Amino acid sequence: MTPAYAELQCVSNYSFLEGASHAGELVGQAALLGLSAIGIADRNSVAGVVRAHIAARETGMRLVVGARLDLMDGASLVAYPADREAWGRLCRLITLGRRRAPKGACELYRRDVRAYGRDMQLIALPPEHPGAAYAAELDGWVETFPGSVWLAASHLLRGDDARRIARLADLAAARGAPLVATNDVAMHDASRRPLADTLACVREGVTIDEAGARLVARNGERRLKSPAEMAALFGGWPEALARTLEIVERCSFSLDELRYEYPDEISPDGRPPQELLEALTAEGAKVRYPAGLPARVREQIEHEIELIGELGYAPYFL
Repeated sequence: MTPAYAELQCVSNYSFLEGASHAGELVGQAALLGLSAIGIADRNSVAGVVRAHIAARETGMRLVVGARLDLMDGASLVAYPADREAWGRLCRLITLGRRRAPKGACELYRRDVRAYGRDMQLIALPPEHPGAAYAAELDGWVETFPGSVWLAASHLLRGDDARRIARLADLAAARGAPLVATNDVAMHDASRRPLADTLACVREGVTIDEAGARLVARNGERRLKSPAEMAALFGGWPEALARTLEIVERCSFSLDELRYEYPDEISPDGRPPQELLEALTAEGAKVRYPAGLPARVREQIEHEIELIGELGYAPYFL
């Protein structure tokens, strides 16, 4: 039997000048290939997850939403929130980084992830040649978020993959960050390679003849692959495929849980919004009806105040 597999390292076209497929195309292709789930994690952004969510509804595909965090003082992490509260922290973290930087950029540091990263599954993306400094950084993540840090390994058919993955497996075992398989996906299908190459040339400011190893796609393998393909590539590390499903099961959050929430930090003296609204309404009623409230008006105010409280709309009226 072919092992089950979930692809958890995908960027969409919302990762500007890198992703060569729409989020919906990635989700649709994942369903066609028989993946157990797919994770969309754009660079320092959650912009692609809404379109991915719509496509997941239409196809019945299991979707995990998160973001890739590129740090100024460390390597990159793919962060998947486990629940609604963790999703809120991830959004605040990205907002923090965007506010610090010029438009289009994001400035995040390891201290920021430590402050906001609770209840997230963090997939560490190693550099090309991880050395002692990276091992120490990985130790720091494992110490801060025990049991929630994983080390990514990708097999991109570049000739040295088996050796490189074996070294990563040793590093993962030594540091307590289990190895997890990914394919570092930038396109839903290999037919998008010309577009991926063009985007890379625009990003790097070079022609296609000058691009060389700077091309995102290189050999066209940064595409979604079926569970059978991934099982063949990771034949020596089947547990790395199984762990993708473990991460998915830990992340129960869905965009269906979101509702519009009005800010409640609006009371000048710290009173709850509902209490403040009731006080202001009483004051306004005295001004409007100095001779006293008519019974009909009093009943209407009480009815509407009660309804506003039940719906939690007091901040809106304030």
